[in-house]
Amino acid sequence: MGHEIRKADKRHPVVLRMEGLFPADLGGYELHRRRKGGDLGHVDETRSNRNRRLIGNEDWARRALKEIDDMRVENFAKELEGLKKRRRKAELAKRVVEGPKDPWRGTRHGPLREVIITAHQDWFASIDLRNMDDLFGESREDRFEKRAVAWLKDSFGEDVIHARADLDETTYHIHAIVMPRSETKDGRKMLQPSKHPLIKDYEKAQDSVGAWFAELGLKRGEKRKQALRAAVQKHGEAKEAQDKDAEMPVELPQHVEHVSPREWREKKERQLADREASVGKREKEAATNIRIANAVAAGDPQVLAQVAQPDGKSAAARLFGKAFATLRRKARKEARQEARAEVQSHLKEIKAADDAIVQAAAVLPAAARKKIVEARKSLVGRIATLQRAVRKWTKPDLKDGPEV
Repeated sequence: MGHEIRKADKRHPVVLRMEGLFPADLGGYELHRRRKGGDLGHVDETRSNRNRRLIGNEDWARRALKEIDDMRVENFAKELEGLKKRRRKAELAKRVVEGPKDPWRGTRHGPLREVIITAHQDWFASIDLRNMDDLFGESREDRFEKRAVAWLKDSFGEDVIHARADLDETTYHIHAIVMPRSETKDGRKMLQPSKHPLIKDYEKAQDSVGAWFAELGLKRGEKRKQALRAAVQKHGEAKEAQDKDAEMPVELPQHVEHVSPREWREKKERQLADREASVGKREKEAATNIRIANAVAAGDPQVLAQVAQPDGKSAAARLFGKAFATLRRKARKEARQEARAEVQSHLKEIKAADDAIVQAAAVLPAAARKKIVEARKSLVGRIATLQRAVRKWTKPDLKDGPEV
């Protein structure tokens, strides 16, 4: 990249953007990062080998998806264990069929965040004669990169699972992915973006990144939201004044959401990449289904987590109905065995009480014993009837098949 020498360097703003992502979006993100498929018209492929990872391993996306799957499984196991301890059998059976759920609250933005940091291309291309670092030190790209990595780690810690620098497009820029891990009071592991103040408050994020990059001669971006709030307040005050001499209500600035050509192209590229990846995804799903079917049929319920869907309806419930039927039969049989043991315990108590009555009657006068004998005829018959009913009720259904 050539540099333009200037006597006075204009102060450019540091640009910070955040965009929500779902885990399913990481496939398209990786295709774009590796420059495979999609619209690459804005990319200078002769310079793509200069792109570099700044944070995370090469297989960071696979690791992230595995960690999220592990969250699903662990949360599911913890939930089932809690229901089992509380003896909530109906809810337990229902949750087994539903399968694991995604470890985040419903959101239209997604639980992950993509962070983009850059500045105007003129700033990277220029040299300030008053700045010794520009004349004899590291390049502006290198200094910008170090500040960006430091800011990411300071702001999000280990939740920054990936960062990269792109040098093959019009302007040098940095992409990062934040996976905001948290844990609930009951021990469930979740993804919670609001745990980070700079994600929760976008204006605070702009203030923070502006302060971090000030030593490079960059400034904070325009405070559009603050200007809009001030205009709204002044507009309201002027309207309430009802004074002929009062200023006319100020004209509210129109909210324009700027999308740079680069961002628009990247968005379109992701969409195209997602469509291209769908064919390969279906092929992988077919192989995965065979592997999971064998594991589920072998009685490994944790494998169900690998095919759980965000809507709470498990794909395994549709694909492996027979395996789920086996699990449901097992749950019913366990419940039946527990009920049988409980009822038989009560019958033993009733029989013991009857025996006690017989022993007590032995010491009573003949007239009293005769009345007790007559009363016991009816009682003994009812106990026998109850025992037959219990044996029939607790007898395994033929449709349940053998014990598993």
